[in-house]
Amino acid sequence: MSEPEIAEVLDEVRAHEAAAGHPGDTEFGTAEDYAKQFPKKKRRTRGATIVIIGGVLTIAYLLFAILLAILFRVDIREYVGPVTLWPGLVVILAGTLAGFLTDYFQPARRSRAR
Repeated sequence: MSEPEIAEVLDEVRAHEAAAGHPGDTEFGTAEDYAKQFPKKKRRTRGATIVIIGGVLTIAYLLFAILLAILFRVDIREYVGPVTLWPGLVVILAGTLAGFLTDYFQPARRSRAR
């Protein structure tokens, strides 16, 4: 589940505890047992999305270089230097670094009931 969905469930449990006047364990069971009833979803972080976009851009660059060579007889090395893959490597490394930093510096969300 996403963090906002988890926060919403926690808020509902806390509201139920306040209304019932007893701990949620008596009605919902342990936290582990209660969590098992929710469907598991694969979650992609914003950083992972950035890395994927970097990979797609790198593949697009390589396809562009190949198409230029085949269709128009243009050697892309005249424009990017002797190593055709440098721009692709730069994009993939920048995407990986940006994805890592995005996930690393993104603050964790907290429940609203605190």
